Amino acid sequence: MTINISPVRDFLWESYAVRADREFLCSVQDLSHEEKRDRFIDHALDNLMLVRLKRDPGFAKYVLERVRESPAVLERVRQTILLIFGETAKIAYSDPDLPGPKGLFEVMERAVENGGNPLEEVMQFSQNPSLVSSYTSDRIRRERESKLRYLQARLEAAEGEVENDLEILAIRRQMSDQGSGLYYGPGMGVDDTLFPAAGSTADIFHAANRFVVQNLRFRGRFSASGDPQLPDQSLMECVGLNLPFQAILERALFGRSVADPHPDVEAARELWKFETDSATITAYEWFLSLSHDEKVRVLNGNYPFSIGEQYLSDLAQCSPEAHLHLVQMTRLFYAGFYEHAAKVGEYLFSREKKGKEKYVLADDIATAYREYEDYRSALKWYEIALKLTKKLEPGMRQHKEFVERKNCAEMRHHLGNCEQFRREVARIAADAGHFPAEIRGSVEYNLAEACRRTGEYALEYEHLTEYMPLADPDDPHLRVALERLEIFALTLDEPDFRTIRGIELREREEKYRQRLKTAMLSFQYGDAMHWIDRLLAVRPTPERYTEKSTLCRHFGRSVEAIDLLQKAAELSHEDSYTKVFSWISLALLKAHTSGDVDGEVSGAIRLALRSAGIRGRKLPGYDYIEVIKPIIYETVGWGDPGLSARFLEEFAGEFSALGLPGDPARFIGEAYLQDSLSEEARVWLQEAAGREGAGPERAAVFTLIAGSYVVEGDPREACEWYARAVEDDPVLSVAYAGMAQCHAALMEYERALTALKRARDLDPENTDYRKMEEEIAGLAAHVIALPRINSEEVRSVFRTGDWLLYSVFTGPERASYDIGPVVVQYGKGVEKMLYEEVLRPVRERIRQDERFCPAPGSGVEGRFWDGSKKVPALPFTLKAVLGNAEKSLSLGQWANQVSDIRNRVHNPVTRAFRDLMEERGYSEEVIGRIGDLCRTLSLERNGAAHISFYSRDEVMEKRGEMVGVINEVIGIVYGRGG
Repeated sequence: MTINISPVRDFLWESYAVRADREFLCSVQDLSHEEKRDRFIDHALDNLMLVRLKRDPGFAKYVLERVRESPAVLERVRQTILLIFGETAKIAYSDPDLPGPKGLFEVMERAVENGGNPLEEVMQFSQNPSLVSSYTSDRIRRERESKLRYLQARLEAAEGEVENDLEILAIRRQMSDQGSGLYYGPGMGVDDTLFPAAGSTADIFHAANRFVVQNLRFRGRFSASGDPQLPDQSLMECVGLNLPFQAILERALFGRSVADPHPDVEAARELWKFETDSATITAYEWFLSLSHDEKVRVLNGNYPFSIGEQYLSDLAQCSPEAHLHLVQMTRLFYAGFYEHAAKVGEYLFSREKKGKEKYVLADDIATAYREYEDYRSALKWYEIALKLTKKLEPGMRQHKEFVERKNCAEMRHHLGNCEQFRREVARIAADAGHFPAEIRGSVEYNLAEACRRTGEYALEYEHLTEYMPLADPDDPHLRVALERLEIFALTLDEPDFRTIRGIELREREEKYRQRLKTAMLSFQYGDAMHWIDRLLAVRPTPERYTEKSTLCRHFGRSVEAIDLLQKAAELSHEDSYTKVFSWISLALLKAHTSGDVDGEVSGAIRLALRSAGIRGRKLPGYDYIEVIKPIIYETVGWGDPGLSARFLEEFAGEFSALGLPGDPARFIGEAYLQDSLSEEARVWLQEAAGREGAGPERAAVFTLIAGSYVVEGDPREACEWYARAVEDDPVLSVAYAGMAQCHAALMEYERALTALKRARDLDPENTDYRKMEEEIAGLAAHVIALPRINSEEVRSVFRTGDWLLYSVFTGPERASYDIGPVVVQYGKGVEKMLYEEVLRPVRERIRQDERFCPAPGSGVEGRFWDGSKKVPALPFTLKAVLGNAEKSLSLGQWANQVSDIRNRVHNPVTRAFRDLMEERGYSEEVIGRIGDLCRTLSLERNGAAHISFYSRDEVMEKRGEMVGVINEVIGIVYGRGG
């Protein structure tokens, strides 16, 4: 057999995700609803870990450090990768258009292929945000297409094997994730409310959401869906992904490693994704090893990022010709991570021996500190660079000396020495006058730029005019100089350079805003605090004060956060949401800090509601829930239910005292419900309902209470509340639609359609009702006769099958539909029903008969079970029924039951079983009919589980065939006693 290394090398994570999905599906098949809910909550935490792992470099570094401390996890990952290799080596697939390394490495590779300069390409690429954005979008598209091609090959291979249903489901799940833009692994439990065969129902989804809302600090930053605001990946590239077993494993599987003493470029190109995926799998496996509480603690942690010693050491050992250290510094610099770029430079500088290289590093370090506006550190390194100019060649030395003198003077200006700056600029210009025009021109332009950055616009104009006659026509700076001189020409009559200062201010503000955004998206809150301070210095706005207050709270600076919120509230417009939000946030912070709802807290709540009232009068249909959302978001994490209740009661009291429209209790209940907090919502909604008289207002509250029960998966109770709403308001269409949903969940399709017809009569233009009616009518055309089934447990199995089928109707009219999980569920329902109604009573009678089971709990006597010379052994189907462990007969075993009874009729237990079955109305003829129907159902199930259907009509036709068989079995069972 040919061994294919491509899948494990190029698609390790995708292969692992399929394996993880499959194992998860197996693990939840036979759990109780409560156990399944807990597993899905835990799975949601696993998924959120993956999301943060790809966004937060500090978190990624922390996790990989913990991984290296866990030999058991490392060994498990090594074995798992080898198992995946064994599973995938037989798949004959290799991607013809593999994307290869991403980011700057791909940019450099393209530059080499096109005969360009890699370093120049990197600099131009990094400085152009639109180019980076365009590249990122294209790269995501190419990766997604590559992964989907591989998963399609996996699916085709899996469909060729028998009893491979869960593998097929897992692969299709991954294809769905990739097709929708999701990358972060198994998303079950957080983005699919009807996950096939896993039994994730709406209430489990809400339970997972409720847990996240109540327990995670960073819940607002996590999203499993495709996020257009992904952080810059520059810091993630500095985490360092090498694992202890990596090199050995790579050599074993691929014959070479990136860690080899002299790795070739092709090895790095081929193995980059294997290394990245190995690290992701290792992190995921470590997280799986944690307890539930440990996972919450880890996710709630704060992990400031610093570049590790190992990564810096590896970077220092790279070949100088590769210029990887300069590439990484450039990438960090232009991404806005200036301090990190400087730290990389400082490490490399301490190990560099060559004078020229040390000069370049010192200048780059100083420039990074300058952009970070750490002018003291920048001055230190510019002074070092100035000294190192003596190590340069004569032709370059004089020019660089002028540049570094200018840089030192500029830093001193920022530190307050303005006059010294002006004098030094004059000296530099005078000293440069003795040099050729090319050097003089460069010096004059550099001086003009320094004057612009320090706000010395008169001097800038002077040096730009000196530069113009010296400039080479091909000088790239010429165009910039001309544009600046044009602005000066238009504003010469402004003695204070007001227009130019305004332009500079706006550019600086935008630069700070982008740097703040980059820091926030990467969880770099220290950097974020630095840039929000710069933004406030440029233009203080209420919104920025609130943003800084949030950062202060992150660092535990509550007093400062309160002061900032006070400023934001006082500066914002009376009718603005910022004013409302600031006062409410201030009230929340004071209450949480003091542990009490005192007069100051009440006053802040009152001021927030007054602003909300003004806002409400100006905005028709204003929704006061927007005022309450921040309260719910904060108070659920306080860990003090009493304080939360007192705060909300105070809010409700102030709301009523100000005479604002609406019932605060209802608004609070709605806000809770939006976060899946159904129990908390009901407390307030029932209070609101108690204050309302019969009529439309109370009916609306009743529908919300009904919705809280829907969230908890209790359609019967929800239906009763919808019915109360209809009693209060007979023309409330949404209540009828809610009743229809509940009846459909209970498989009472006729009632559902009746309720929907009423909803449509009341609101004929509502397209959602029309669509819902069509969907339920499609189900009603093939209704399983559930009312005839006595066991609620059996009925629930069939309902789950129909809910899985219902999910099919969210797709287009024509698509590839997999109804394997539906027919499997129907088969389980029939097996369970036959056991409960037909076999269990007979089993209990025989096991209580002392002739066959002498001692209680001992089981059937051995001479009947195993047989003897005169007595045949008990047939296999009866052993399955009468054994110590309760076990239903499979559909296929029912087909053999008549022949088994006839062949072993001389066994007394077999005769007793036959007689008891006849006594209950199940003659051999009837059992034979059941067996034939079960055989048909088994064949239908096996067929449907391994083929796809391509329209909803085909799906319903196949379901109709199966339901006909199921109803016939139900008719036999419940029409003949039993």
